[in-house]
Amino acid sequence: MTTAGSQPVGASPARASRSRDAAASRQALLGAAQELFGQGGFERTTVREIGERAGVDAALIARYFGSKADLYIAAVTAERMGDQPVSEYGGLEEMVESLVARVDRHGPGPILQALVRSDTSEEIRAAAQARLPRLVEPLVDGMEGRGTAQARLRAEITVSALIGVALGRSLGWFAEMGSAPHQELVELLVDALGTLTDGQAPRRADRTR
Repeated sequence: MTTAGSQPVGASPARASRSRDAAASRQALLGAAQELFGQGGFERTTVREIGERAGVDAALIARYFGSKADLYIAAVTAERMGDQPVSEYGGLEEMVESLVARVDRHGPGPILQALVRSDTSEEIRAAAQARLPRLVEPLVDGMEGRGTAQARLRAEITVSALIGVALGRSLGWFAEMGSAPHQELVELLVDALGTLTDGQAPRRADRTR
């Protein structure tokens, strides 16, 4: 039984405080794991480093998540590959902008790490792959709404290209792409991928100059 603005009957202030502390500790561990796993991958990140980054006892990982692998899966599941849920993207430009900004600030992130590293377990890889439709489906919906042919194939190619650019930029594969100003890279990507998602071929005059 509760009253407006009050705690449940029988809940002590100490218990409520412990509950808040536990929730804060769990969130701190999850945030630290997302950051460190995203930078170093699963094997090169230790539970001690995660605890230190979170500012809590690393032993709490076992209490709140079960294991290091379980924490990685939780980090993958919770991660947004941009700074807003994919369902809220207004279009290709917003998706590109958000993903490039995310990678520039935080590195590849645990999802991309899980997808490309050879030492990723099947369970973790499956959890990462399960997040990809959140990028693909909004593009498919938009293209089908415009009557674009081969919408799903075009969407999958677009997302694959974005993932490749994100990895190449964050891991330093190409000097020019790695040092390009953020907005310049976004504009070039939108121009290139817009041709694909709009279902329009480049003008012949542009290709034969």
